[in-house]
Amino acid sequence: MRPAISLRHPRPDDAAALEALVSDPAVALPTAAIPHPYPPGGAAAHLADLARRQAGGLEHAFAIIAGIAPETAPGTAPLIGMITLRPDIDDGDGRTAELGYVLGRDWWGQGIATAAGRKVLVIARDQLALARLAADVKHDNHRSAAVLHHLGFTETGRRMKHWPARGGMVLVRQFVLNLG
Repeated sequence: MRPAISLRHPRPDDAAALEALVSDPAVALPTAAIPHPYPPGGAAAHLADLARRQAGGLEHAFAIIAGIAPETAPGTAPLIGMITLRPDIDDGDGRTAELGYVLGRDWWGQGIATAAGRKVLVIARDQLALARLAADVKHDNHRSAAVLHHLGFTETGRRMKHWPARGGMVLVRQFVLNLG
């Protein structure tokens, strides 16, 4: 049985849990943006930057929480991952966003990333009025590709893409989902 999860906006007090999660090389290395080794204090700086980006409408971020944790109850349940939507302002109509997610290794294989993704798809469509979502995964990241398939994404191809945290070009699988 899959554990209950909830989503809420990330907070500064999530820094320690986030840093512990992304310091795991199995979590960081398949991603485009999480450096490894992860710098001490990096999560606090990342969360502050994320809050600025969210306030400016440049990113929509959600903490994945184990159990039910209302927005107003700090520290009641652990952060076990993050999921983000990054609107693509260059897509012509501003209605496409890139989906990204990360989940702590202890929580893999339980359907949690898919459950969190489903919650975010509703937000993307109903609250943010997005028409399409796109996602790229490292070519050998079969777990992440499976999550996207479970969410209804279609694989559209492969290409080389610059992934800063991996130091250059990486072969990625590209996915898209039409929400409208």
